[in-house]
Amino acid sequence: MATGWAVPVHWDRTRADLPAGFTGTLVRALENLDANAAPNTLVICAAQIHPGHQRTGLAAQVLIAFIDLAPKHGLESVIVPLRPTLKHRYPLTPIGSYAGWTRTDGQPLDPWLRTHLRMGAKVLCPIEVSQTMTGTIPEWETWTGLAFPESGTYVIDGGLFTLGINTRLDLGVYTEPGIWLQHR
Repeated sequence: MATGWAVPVHWDRTRADLPAGFTGTLVRALENLDANAAPNTLVICAAQIHPGHQRTGLAAQVLIAFIDLAPKHGLESVIVPLRPTLKHRYPLTPIGSYAGWTRTDGQPLDPWLRTHLRMGAKVLCPIEVSQTMTGTIPEWETWTGLAFPESGTYVIDGGLFTLGINTRLDLGVYTEPGIWLQHR
């Protein structure tokens, strides 16, 4: 019904030392292992709920489990490179603007961001590039079901941002934004 995963990293608790989003978190975790750097922070990378069980409170339970797990392993902080769930509807909107959008009740427009904030998380900062995905044009055409006949910027289904296509290099680059949150 629900699953998730997280990695430990060393973080000095400043915005300047935050990993470079989701991908940077994975790099930091491996670099910390190589350097024998003692982790002090748990980064929640994913919490997934089966579609038939969404909106039942399971997401909050997964987050609580991670938040409770951190101190048991000597990790003082819990942070999240959040992938907003409704951002794909607004791929042309900068993540910093999107992160500040609210409903009429003052709560964040994005339901995943709203869940975290209701649990006491605070927004640290937007992440302009949290993940980068590259592929050849034929790969992107297969993945998206679209044709990319010329170089340019394309909106793709489910994308939080646009896809850049360079036909001369036979390359498509998609960079996905996010929002850094801190729970503890």
